[in-house]
Amino acid sequence: MSVWKRSTPVMGVFGLAFAVSSFAADYVPPSTAVSRVNSYRGYSELTDAAKGMDIDQYAYNMTTWQISNGGFYKAMADKYKSAYSGGQKSEWRAKDGGDLGTIDNNATIQEMRLLAVRYKETTNNSYKVAFKTSFNKAVNFLLTMQRSKGGLPQVWPKRGNYSDQITLNDNAMIRAMVTMMDIANKTSPFDSDIIDEATRSKMQGALDKAIDYLLKAQIVNNGNLTVWCAQHDTNSLAPVGARAYELPSKSGNESMGVVWFLMNWPKQTEAIQNAVKGAIAWYKKNRLKDKAFSKTAGVVDKSGSSLWFRFYEVNSDDYFFCDRDGASTKTQDFMKISEERRTGYQWAGDYGSAILSTEAAYLEALEKAAGSYVPPPPPAALCGSDTCKTYIDGVNFVDIKGAKETTNTGFVGEGYANVDNETGSYVTYGVTAAKADEYDLTIRFANGGSSARGYDIYVGDVLVVQGVSMGSTGGWTTWEAQTIKVPLEKGYSELKFTSTGSEGMANIDYIGWMNADLYAGEKDIGGTTVIGTRAVQAVSANAAARYYVDFGSRDNAAGVYLKKANGKVFKVNGKR
Repeated sequence: MSVWKRSTPVMGVFGLAFAVSSFAADYVPPSTAVSRVNSYRGYSELTDAAKGMDIDQYAYNMTTWQISNGGFYKAMADKYKSAYSGGQKSEWRAKDGGDLGTIDNNATIQEMRLLAVRYKETTNNSYKVAFKTSFNKAVNFLLTMQRSKGGLPQVWPKRGNYSDQITLNDNAMIRAMVTMMDIANKTSPFDSDIIDEATRSKMQGALDKAIDYLLKAQIVNNGNLTVWCAQHDTNSLAPVGARAYELPSKSGNESMGVVWFLMNWPKQTEAIQNAVKGAIAWYKKNRLKDKAFSKTAGVVDKSGSSLWFRFYEVNSDDYFFCDRDGASTKTQDFMKISEERRTGYQWAGDYGSAILSTEAAYLEALEKAAGSYVPPPPPAALCGSDTCKTYIDGVNFVDIKGAKETTNTGFVGEGYANVDNETGSYVTYGVTAAKADEYDLTIRFANGGSSARGYDIYVGDVLVVQGVSMGSTGGWTTWEAQTIKVPLEKGYSELKFTSTGSEGMANIDYIGWMNADLYAGEKDIGGTTVIGTRAVQAVSANAAARYYVDFGSRDNAAGVYLKKANGKVFKVNGKR
């Protein structure tokens, strides 16, 4: 049997009836989750529109466009260049008439952020008063529009259609919740006296209720937590539709924002952990590997890609498409809906790859917070299917035109080498060969670019391998290996990997090999170095352990010569 929501109520986070894990340390969310939530803090639409004019004047003009209930309408950035001079402040009308405020398309939320920033930075007291007043009206708008069960609708007052339902579409509720969280936590730019502590406390309470709503609204199929719909009913929490072709469903797209927010929440209660893990399991189950989506052809093959759909049935994982005539046109055959709907809407995409790739980091963060984390053994450096007999960590170079890095995870050892993005950038490693031979070197690398990156290999200043490349691995945390044959003379050599393209090379994790006759770095390989028929000999200890060359006869051939890898011979001493 499939149902749409939890059968057991779950209360709010702060001071309410959550089962809270006993953590030994603070929870630190995965960096990818932090980055995704940071993307909901933007307000560049406003600052871009304000370029070329005084930003405080722009922000003041913005306050004059604020609707009497404290909200703002969407897509108003250009209008804020001038103060309000009359007419409607919103294109949407309330059910009973009048302007509507909204949180759709980042409206109201981005205005609140700009107001808080300018309040802190302006030196004009009149502006400061105006910004604080406008900000608090917007805070009251959020507190007033929130429904009793905690959800946030798209608009306020009521519009009389789907906009009145709780709206996850386009991350409307999640964007608002991120701002509510920042206000409650005094996170910049809300770390000033722009809001009093009593109101800040109200915002924290509203946030508790919003989280409670999300946890209760998560759709359950056959006892398994799944994901969310783009809209949920205000009171019953059931999935509901919006426009005619947006039917009640499980949403592969809109659910992403909820997962990222819950991953970021500092108090990782059992309920929150279960919600995140349930959503991850759903994304795993419904991933289509090596598939992509075309607005003209539907699902197409694409190696390395992953695909999820916008809409799935509420009570099953069957995806569907729909035309403007509504439920009667619901189909799994993309070509059966009108061309206008095929090309004018986002029906599918890579919605879950980032979430799935963050799962391990999330589970590790939970274990660290609980004090139960046991670091895994370091990964082995592999040469093919075997552990390399010897390898050089990518950061143990002799020289580099670039830097050591540890930013991108998945490397072996202490990090990787990242050369500069320019032709001729390089990284050099030292090796010692016990005998002259052609050696198989395994190079592990990551190339998050879209195309292969070429390089040459020099021994000293002699080009020994030309025109090779490291292909795209699809991401900077995805590592692959290639094996290159490199000729080496007996003794110590320095291998210089040099970029042949303007994007530089791939990041190098390590260089490994199986041949026991090759060593990392400089090594005394033993034996006697012979020059002609004469040997390098040690003198007695009282000669300060110096060495001398016994030339034997003093004919024209006697002397010391150095031979470079390119065959050139240089005389050091003696006569020819």
